[in-house]
Amino acid sequence: MNKAVFLDRDGVINDGTLYYTYKIEDFKFNADVFESLQLLVQAGFLLVVVSNQGGVARGIYSDADVNKVHEYMRQELLKHGIPLAGIYYCPHHSDVSNCDCRKPKPGMIKQAIQDLNIDPRQSYMIGDSKRDIKAAEAAGVRGILIGKNGALMPHCKQIFLEHR
Repeated sequence: MNKAVFLDRDGVINDGTLYYTYKIEDFKFNADVFESLQLLVQAGFLLVVVSNQGGVARGIYSDADVNKVHEYMRQELLKHGIPLAGIYYCPHHSDVSNCDCRKPKPGMIKQAIQDLNIDPRQSYMIGDSKRDIKAAEAAGVRGILIGKNGALMPHCKQIFLEHR
């Protein structure tokens, strides 16, 4: 089985100051993302993005907008030797419809565990909100809470040291 680090997108990988990031020109990688994620790749972790994108349900942007941003993110990470094993997003919003995938529900994480043969006991979720951690715990994954746009490196170093 694989070990993985699940990552929230907005506020962890990219600057989460905007409430909705759905344009490539608004997607700004946080300062230590590349170095931090390279460390996790070196430690043998699959990297999986799990992101709520409720703006789709609200009609603010489309699935196509989300996919463009995700393809941009994937390509930029690849330029730094960081492959993503998967990108999962929830297009729903609790104001519009109910689902099993919107964090704090664990649907996206559970789906990735199944799709990518991931051992949740060897895996982590790094998020910037309590709903990320609740989703992780509900899926049997260890949650790590960082502040919005917080430094990733200390947490990635700790994960790396625990799995050498």
